[in-house]
Amino acid sequence: MFFPIPRFGEADSMKNNRSTQDTKIAHANSSLVQVIRPDIIVSSGIAELDRLCGGFKAGELTLVDGNSSLIAALPDHLCVNTYRTFRSETIYIDAGMRANPYQIARYARLLELDQREVLQNVLMSRAFTVYQLSTILQDLLEPMLKSRSPRTLLIGMLPALYHDPELSAREAQTLLTQDLKKIQQLTTNYQLITVCTHLDAMPLTPSKGLGKTLYDNVTEIIRIKHIEQCISLELIKKQQSTTIVCDAKGQLRLEAFGMVN
Repeated sequence: MFFPIPRFGEADSMKNNRSTQDTKIAHANSSLVQVIRPDIIVSSGIAELDRLCGGFKAGELTLVDGNSSLIAALPDHLCVNTYRTFRSETIYIDAGMRANPYQIARYARLLELDQREVLQNVLMSRAFTVYQLSTILQDLLEPMLKSRSPRTLLIGMLPALYHDPELSAREAQTLLTQDLKKIQQLTTNYQLITVCTHLDAMPLTPSKGLGKTLYDNVTEIIRIKHIEQCISLELIKKQQSTTIVCDAKGQLRLEAFGMVN
């Protein structure tokens, strides 16, 4: 089931109207009218990452993989930035027991947003087994998309539950393939900004197993690796990269993301 994050108080109900979000620009040339629809983008909240990838775009499925603690904070940023940009809801499927409403509220306060309104616009569902996750993706997600029209879909720690030791390698592979196909279909049909995360000391292996299945079936892979005093940001498919030097003047420090006490 999906449920809104518990409220710290009552706030006015809000209606999300995509017609006011999807801006269209009409340009007339003689008798020809060309309608241009700009990309619908939500910021990650990490300046270097946004410069590298241009933000997360509607209709795209992005995997964020690596060992950096920035990955743990990314869903919080996207929930808040989705509300700030579109006044729209986010569906957050937590498949790794990492979702923290208090961190979402904290980031909202940093941006001087009403934390109550932000939290009311985050619909969360938590899966404890791979079968629960698959049921959410295959059966429960689309009715929620139809009824709520969210802008962003987040799936935290997507591959973790597929590593269940009670699953055979073949069954895990079959379930992941089916679920990724469904996620891709919904992302395209509903023009979702879809982001999946994987945080682990060892990044996924792109050449075999579940890692290969994930890498082959997403629009882009963003790899974020913490290496000593640097954070490496890499777009795997576009073969572009940059580095955050944590203490360099003019670049962001980890404290800016609430990851360091």
